[in-house]
Order: sequence, then structure tokens, then C-alpha cells
Amino acid sequence: MRLIRLAVLLIPVHIVTAGAAPARGSASPARAEASVEARTPSEQDILFAYHRMRGTEPDFRLLAEADVDGRPPAARPPRDPERERRYLLVLAERRLRANFAAFDLDRPFRLHAAADILGYDAERGGVPLRSGVFRGLSMRDATDGGRGFTLRFRNPDAIRTIPAAGPQAAGKLLEDAGLASLGNWAGPGTLTIDFVFAGALPLLADLHDTPILAEIVAARVESDAGRPLHRFTSVGSRAAAAEARRAGAPPLRNAELAGLRIDMPLAEARRAALREHSQPLASGFFDAPPRPERRDAPAPRCSRALVADIRAFGLPLAPGDSYAACLSFTAESAEGDVSEITWVRFLPGASPAALRADLEREHGLPEELTNGEIAWIGGDPGRADRRALLEMRADMVELQEGGPERGPGTLLALTLRRLSLPAGTEG
Repeated sequence: MRLIRLAVLLIPVHIVTAGAAPARGSASPARAEASVEARTPSEQDILFAYHRMRGTEPDFRLLAEADVDGRPPAARPPRDPERERRYLLVLAERRLRANFAAFDLDRPFRLHAAADILGYDAERGGVPLRSGVFRGLSMRDATDGGRGFTLRFRNPDAIRTIPAAGPQAAGKLLEDAGLASLGNWAGPGTLTIDFVFAGALPLLADLHDTPILAEIVAARVESDAGRPLHRFTSVGSRAAAAEARRAGAPPLRNAELAGLRIDMPLAEARRAALREHSQPLASGFFDAPPRPERRDAPAPRCSRALVADIRAFGLPLAPGDSYAACLSFTAESAEGDVSEITWVRFLPGASPAALRADLEREHGLPEELTNGEIAWIGGDPGRADRRALLEMRADMVELQEGGPERGPGTLLALTLRRLSLPAGTEG
């Protein structure tokens, strides 16, 4: 599923008169939950928030040029247009730098998103909401037209369901808002979310959009006609968002593959691999590898490149690579610990769409990569320092002939490795 793209204009940000913002990741407990009017975020707000959280600076020159070039022409053409433009650029850049220094990470922002209001669900304990906003919002980077940011919420589950004591209470709630009180769908509505920025990953070349995390601090639901339905309370807090910014990236939800972990000793990894993939070959540990037609036939490949090549070039899977599963791992030295793990499996009868849904249930929402793969990025749960990031990559391709039985299914490659960060982005 594609992300919702939030269409907002690049608008100038006015200097905050309340004084400079606190240092990166900091929050004043005295005013952390003070009432501040939320506003709709602009592309510039997203850009400023990202760089404030990462401790970097945006390209003020590019922003100033966009600001000056976007102004309507003057009623009277200046005597020296180039000199006038240089003067305006200096003023614009000065103003932008002041706005950036004053940007307050504790200030809430507000989004309005369409939502389907469903019927009462006893298992969920209320009336569920369905909205693309739960998957994230994609926003353009005002200094880079080729990429953008993905705004993701840390706590979307807190507002996925309107609580109701039972079907009668839910029916009354829906009826009062002018919605259908029976059936699986009550009607369309609007979800209003107030949020605070809660963290960001570094700019990575492989990502289409760079993830930015947000903490939902308040939310309400209205019917499509504007009649109030529910206001969520005790959702999240600005204090929690500030703590998340200090802590760094949240840990990767699942940081092992087939029982193997990064930094596991090689001898231990070999023993673990043999438990489920009992046939070691030169390229990895296999479960039901095919019998080679010739003695000098190369070993089957155990690499995500196998999947990538088939997907990119539309190649059939070679009979020699038609195994059930394989596991391979590498270390930075012969005596070192595991630094990268790859697990390739053929799943008979599975479709890529169903397989992706299973992966999302296990690992959470993935990031889209420029090469067609998907990835999950997060802190290493085995380390106290959450700046040490891990990456889980997935690539898959549907086949008509695969696996030991040479039947239809999907070939899946998962790779877990430590993420190498660009220089200067480790903080």
C-alpha cells in the first residue's frame, strides 16, 4: 500500500517570539504539557524538525532561493535586478536561520485525515477506524525534489478503536453522530490528530523517504457531516516524545533470523544453523537442496542477489537453486562474530501480497527502498546505545516453478545486518 501524500505548500515560518527553542531533544518539564495551539505542518516545518532532531542544518541557501523566486514580481522593476536579488537572498537566509534556531520541537502540530468508521467489533472492544494515516504520511523535502520524509506515528494503536461498552452503547454513539448504527461500516469520517515530533533516522541513500517519528498527543473523530463522535484522551504526551528523541531510534522489533543474531560467535551460529538447515555446502546451510545433475555443478546460491536477479530480469529459477530453504552468514574476520545473515526460503502457494502482510504483522511497517526491496530499521536491542542501528531487508519474487517440487510460490530473501551510516550522521 502506498503512503498518503500530504499536499502542503512551502510557506514562510515566522520567528517565534517566546524565545529560542531548547537544545536538541530537550524538554522543559514545567511547560511540557502547557496548552499551545496546534498548526498544520508545512514542508519547512518537517525539514526543520528533522534537522533539529538530528543535530544538523538544512541547506538555507536553497530555501532562501525558493523563497525569493516564489515571490510575486515587484510593481516597479528594480534598477539593478541582480543586486536586488542578492540583497533579498541575504535577508531571506537570515530570517530562515532565525526561524530554525527558534523552532520548538515540543510544539504540537495538527493533521486532518479521512477515516472509515466501521461497525462495532466485540474483539476490539469498540468501533474500529480505518485510515491510511496509520501507515504514514509522505511529505516532500523542500531542499531535495527527488526524495522526502515519511511521518510515522509511534502510538497509532491508541486511536485505532473508539471504545464502547457493548453493541448498544456503540449503536447509540454512532446514531448520535448521524452514522449507521448497524452493520460492518457506519460511514465516512474525519480523524484529527495532534502530534509532536519524536525522532528521526539519518538520511540513507537507499530510502525513498526518510522516516520521522511522531507521538500522538490528542485526537478526535467526527462524522463526514462534521458531527462529533469521539475525543481520545490519555493518548500520548509531549514528555514522552521528548524522551523518545533523547533515547534514539526504537529497537528493531525482531532482531534475529532463523535463530541467528548479529554479533553471535561463529561457532554458535554454525550449531544453530545446522538445527534447521542440516546440509552444509560451500555457499551456506541448506534444507532439502536439489541433487546436482553433474558432479562438477556449482553449489546452489544462498544470497539475496538470487531473488534480486530473478525479479529484475524476469529470469526463471534454475533447477540447481530450487531448494526449500538456505541460511548463510558472514563475519568481518575468521575469528570475528556474525556481521550479516541471509535466509532464503521458497514458500509454495504464497503470493507476494500475502507474504508482505505476514512480514508487516511480524516486523511492523517497512520502509520502501529505491531498488524495490523493503526494509525495517531500528536500534540494536542487544546494545544499550540505540544509535547502533540494524537493518532487516526483504526481497521477494513470485515464481511458477520453484522449490524441490518445482511448483508455484514465492521466493523470499531476508537479510539482517548492521547498518553502516554515512559519515557525520551517527549522532
